[in-house]
Amino acid sequence: MSAMPSYRGGYAPRGSRGGWNGSFSKSKKPFVKPDIEKNPLGQLLQTIKIADLKEGSITTLPGGSITDLCYIASYNWRSDTSVAILIPGKPPQWTPLQDLQRLPEDNGQYFRDPNAARCPQYPVAPVVQSVLHLHADFPTRSMDIVACGSTLGNLLRFVRGQDKAFRFLAQVIGNTVFFLRKENDPRELIPNVRGYGHSFPEANTTWENDVKGSETHQRIVQYDLGGLRFLVRFECDGYIMDESFKTKDRVKKKPTATTHIDDLLPGLGTASITPAPLSRSPGSDYIPIEHGGTEIPQHSIFDLKTRSGKYKSEIDMSDIYPQLWIKQVPNFIVAYHDGAGLFKDVRVQDVQNEVLKWEADNIEAIHRLTVLLNRIVAFARNDQGLLEVYCPHEDCLELRRQHGQGTNALPGELRDAWANEAFSDSDDGGLELDQGYESAEDYKADSDEDEPDYTACSVEDCGYCGKCTY
Repeated sequence: MSAMPSYRGGYAPRGSRGGWNGSFSKSKKPFVKPDIEKNPLGQLLQTIKIADLKEGSITTLPGGSITDLCYIASYNWRSDTSVAILIPGKPPQWTPLQDLQRLPEDNGQYFRDPNAARCPQYPVAPVVQSVLHLHADFPTRSMDIVACGSTLGNLLRFVRGQDKAFRFLAQVIGNTVFFLRKENDPRELIPNVRGYGHSFPEANTTWENDVKGSETHQRIVQYDLGGLRFLVRFECDGYIMDESFKTKDRVKKKPTATTHIDDLLPGLGTASITPAPLSRSPGSDYIPIEHGGTEIPQHSIFDLKTRSGKYKSEIDMSDIYPQLWIKQVPNFIVAYHDGAGLFKDVRVQDVQNEVLKWEADNIEAIHRLTVLLNRIVAFARNDQGLLEVYCPHEDCLELRRQHGQGTNALPGELRDAWANEAFSDSDDGGLELDQGYESAEDYKADSDEDEPDYTACSVEDCGYCGKCTY
């Protein structure tokens, strides 16, 4: 019996620094292009050029800074064949090796998109289920956009003039526009994996007892930008334990849509995994929920990257800052190896000030991004159909009708739940489900140099193109 492919992956943002002033910022490497023969395009409705995104002035545009950041929800995917999500879950703890060890190269099977691979028909469903499970009265109508770091990162590259083809689906549910990442195949594996981007974190982070057996931690935060309110999902590489976690006898405080990240600290406690009854009606697309983990404050999480130090070249942080900004991750760990798996230089850095400086230096690009996002939201709300956003090349963004019948972002009952039309929280920790399946396993059985070097690649950014450089 073959092992379940791994879902854990890095998140190595890409993009050059600075705004667009008439000349485009070139991408450093080619990306995997959308396969429009396998997944055809629908009717073209509108084309947007970068020059179209200069509406208003920077001084009159709603804030170019991200504000009112707060943690909302999170969940873990487990590494076994279960399709249940663990809520709230917890990222792995940073537990660096005490002695130097030469690590083996990555050797395994890894999906490009863990959410689509686990839940190919409705990859955004676990986001909505985790949010509504933790907050039955969540103010869904105040949300303008639900997106992942990948789709927002692609739009940021576009407004910065980088040449990367991409596509994603868009649908209005209630008052919210859902952006749905679209790869060529939801269960596509990363071929010829090389480097240490998986073996290093596996050796230097630990899934604690309350989330043991997890494969990836997915985090949802809320913030405001450009007059819009966002829910952004991203994969979290880990968290750093500090003294605040060791305080005993704390009273847990459940976050609300307006909770500030630091307000979560008193609520950090321990929890064991409590499997909920996993019932499901035939044909249902709801994901069973298990309870376990601990809510981790935003200031404790980190992104992690490995790089070769063989040629004494430093990591280009201007490539990293854009996605740290999108995800609002304050800590960054970079680990340099000797080219053969020995990591002697590991740096744990608080990069909040540097990310703020990147934001200030790129205010013109952020201005264009907010204009673009407002245009997409307005168009989608006016159209009310199943849409697709497609970028075939630099300086060309197309708004299209989805091909054929199209794809809904959520199954019917979850759509109603988000639109505040019909939501009930069942005793088993998920949406009310009819009896049908006794376990998540039953649910899974019924559901549907010259060589590439993946050391510098990531799941959410380039989809492991094998072309990233140090």
